[in-house]
Amino acid sequence: MLIELFLYFLLGIFSGILAGLFGIGGGIIIIPVFFAIFKNIVGVPEGVLAHTVLGTSLGVIAFSSLASTYSHNKRKAVIHNVLRVIVPSICVGAALGALTASYIASSTLQVLVAVFLVLISIQMAFEFPPPSQNPKTNVIGPVLVGSGIGWFSGIFGIGGGVFSVPYFYHRGLQMKQAIGTSAACGIPIAFSGSISYMIVGSSISNLPDFSVGYVYLPAAIVVGLASAWSAIVGVRAAHRIKQKKLRLGFAVLLMIMGLNLLLR
Repeated sequence: MLIELFLYFLLGIFSGILAGLFGIGGGIIIIPVFFAIFKNIVGVPEGVLAHTVLGTSLGVIAFSSLASTYSHNKRKAVIHNVLRVIVPSICVGAALGALTASYIASSTLQVLVAVFLVLISIQMAFEFPPPSQNPKTNVIGPVLVGSGIGWFSGIFGIGGGVFSVPYFYHRGLQMKQAIGTSAACGIPIAFSGSISYMIVGSSISNLPDFSVGYVYLPAAIVVGLASAWSAIVGVRAAHRIKQKKLRLGFAVLLMIMGLNLLLR
C-alpha cells in the first residue's frame, strides 16, 4: 500500500506541473500510469479496468484544474466572458461522454483522436493559417465546440486541454490566456464527468475497496492533492516562458500524445 501511495504522489507532482504549464488536466500522463498501477498493484479486474482508470483520472483533474485555474486567474489569464458561453455545453458533453463510454468502440475513437492531435500539433508549431486575433463568432459555434470537448473528455478521462487550448488560441486568445481559460474548462469537465462515472459504476460489484462507482478514491485523492500543489509551479513557469516557446512546447506534447495513440 505504501508503494502504491508513493507512486500516486510522484504521478501527482509530474502531472500537476504539466497541468499548470499547458492548461491540461494531466489525464494524458495519469491514464497510462493508472492502467499499470491498477492492473498490477491494485488488482482491478480487466472487465472494469478501463472505466476505473478513466473515472479516477477525472477525479484527479478536479483537484489539479481548480489549483491551476486559481493561479492563472491571479495572473488575469482566465477569460470569463468566454467561459460563460462554453461551460454549460461542456458540462452536458462531459456527462454524456462518461455515459456513452462503454458503448463506443474505443479503438475507433483512439485513432480519430490520435490523428486530430497530430494535425493540431503541426498547425500549432507552424501557425498556418495564421490565427485571427479578433475573430467573430455566434453563440452556436462555442456551444457545439464545448459539447464536443466535453464529450471527448468524458470518454477519455482527460481535462480537455488538448482540444480547448488550440480552439481558444485560434479564437484569438493569446497563448497564456488560452491555457488559463482551458484550465478553467477542466473544472466542469472533471466534476461532471467523474460524477457520471460514479453513477454509472454504482451498480458494479467487482470494483476495488474504497471505490465510489468507477472512481477509486485513494488514487484520486493522493494524486489530486499532489497535482494541485505542483500545478502552481507549472503555472509560474508558463507565465515566464515566451509565447513562441510555449506554443512549440505544446505542439511537441500533442505530437507525442498523438503518435503514442497511433502506435499502440
